[in-house]
Amino acid sequence: MKAFIVAGTHSGVGKTTIALGLMAALQKRGISVQPFKVGPDYIDPSYHKAVCGRPSYNLDTWMMGVDGVKRTFYKVMQESLFLNPKFTIGIIEGVMGLFDGKDGKDEHGSTAHVAKVLGIPVILVVDARSMARSAGALVYGYERFDPKVKISGVIFNKVGSERHFKMLKQAVEDKCKARVLGYIPRDEEVNLPERHLGLVIMENSKVKSQKSKRL
Repeated sequence: MKAFIVAGTHSGVGKTTIALGLMAALQKRGISVQPFKVGPDYIDPSYHKAVCGRPSYNLDTWMMGVDGVKRTFYKVMQESLFLNPKFTIGIIEGVMGLFDGKDGKDEHGSTAHVAKVLGIPVILVVDARSMARSAGALVYGYERFDPKVKISGVIFNKVGSERHFKMLKQAVEDKCKARVLGYIPRDEEVNLPERHLGLVIMENSKVKSQKSKRL
């Protein structure tokens, strides 16, 4: 089963925007996307459904347990593969920062724990605003905080210019194992409005419009 997780270094980094963009881009290429969301969230899954045209399922090791997460993921993916066996991929949007879970010591409920339980690689979203070589130190720390979590790729968000991106890319690839996959330029128009503890709910048509116009 092909799948990956879109995680962030922290909340508000842009992982929902990038996850939706990847979902829409793959759908346009004829690849059927089965979405998931880490945590007990219902707003982000509604965005996923608007883009992918199919329900998004929650995965939470704290509330569902490890067996519950595995059972839900494999059951849903098997059903998706049955409908489109050649071109189906699972995309899991993380919650908060990659390692944020139920408390400061326990990994349960975190995106990292879900990645380990399912054996799925992580694409780490990094807010690159006001940062250059320090991005290398940041990703280096995330890779080594728990080596069992496979951070395979990095996407930079809010990048100021092509030159800025080259500096970020050099910094990460000089010190880290993860591959730099690309970046999203700084653009205030590409934004999902937020409120306390989540995003503002938007109509499906607005979601599709905002997420498609830059792809």
